[in-house]
Amino acid sequence: MTSEIPSILPKDGRIKELEPVSRRRHHALIETSSRETLPLPVTGIVLCGGKSSRMGRQKAFLPYAGKTFIEHRFQSMKNLFAEVFLVTNHPDSYSHLSIDVVRDIIPDRGPLVGILSGLLVSQFDHAFVIACDMPLVDNKLMRQMASRRWGTDVLVLAHPDGVEPLLGIYSKRCIQPLEEAVFAGIRNAATFLGGVNARTYRLPESDSQQGKLPAYFNVDTPQDYSALF
Repeated sequence: MTSEIPSILPKDGRIKELEPVSRRRHHALIETSSRETLPLPVTGIVLCGGKSSRMGRQKAFLPYAGKTFIEHRFQSMKNLFAEVFLVTNHPDSYSHLSIDVVRDIIPDRGPLVGILSGLLVSQFDHAFVIACDMPLVDNKLMRQMASRRWGTDVLVLAHPDGVEPLLGIYSKRCIQPLEEAVFAGIRNAATFLGGVNARTYRLPESDSQQGKLPAYFNVDTPQDYSALF
């Protein structure tokens, strides 16, 4: 359920890590906000392009917290970001929802195409990208990561098991590298990170306590879904 960094890495041999804000000086100021007013000038992109083969039904429509996964995620991001939409291979499946939908520019080519499709139509320089099957990511974490968006092409979440390429900030500087990766046949999002200026934001220890599901928990199977309740 988590992604490991592959052998293709940046020139210095590793992805740079940013310390959790809780470890920095003046942490109370940084952790509460970046002093930017809401909504942030960031595009929220929800990736809904997977086939959900292991779940057996579309994960975006699984019930959660009185809504569906996609409704829950869209509402939480709408409170933070000035623009939010989902990217999918099947826009007709979402026509009954009051949600802006972007079609993948190339169908069934993996999450990199979804990220590229979203960045091409985004009206802002940065986009917060998240897979629709990560319902435990809260607004606090999204805002903390969004506040660190400058000075890097990509900022993704890191944790003891690896990194989450589908949970992070992507800048429009990624458009050309994404196009090159897609036409080179690269599908793995973690592999893509090796070719750009990528950093990680390490999940604060207080958010990864033993005995509770972590924020980056991916719901891939019926067993995963049951674990949420």
